[in-house]
Amino acid sequence: MSGEEEIFNHSHSSLRSVIERTFGVLKKKWAILRYIPSYSFEKQRMIIVCTMALHNYIRKHAGLDDADFMEYEKNDNA
Repeated sequence: MSGEEEIFNHSHSSLRSVIERTFGVLKKKWAILRYIPSYSFEKQRMIIVCTMALHNYIRKHAGLDDADFMEYEKNDNA
């Protein structure tokens, strides 16, 4: 495997971990994401976008001391 492939694989793996942690936090905060009802694909997409926007707004205005996020980050580093 070339150095470039190893760098790509490491970056890809790191990004995947961040995305999985993010969805874990969002599912913990927003119950609708744990059991998305049988809405159209477009409505499901909007629900996800809205919960992400709310999450980002809360983190920006309430500070970075988000207990749910910190829990997932702690578990990721363990």
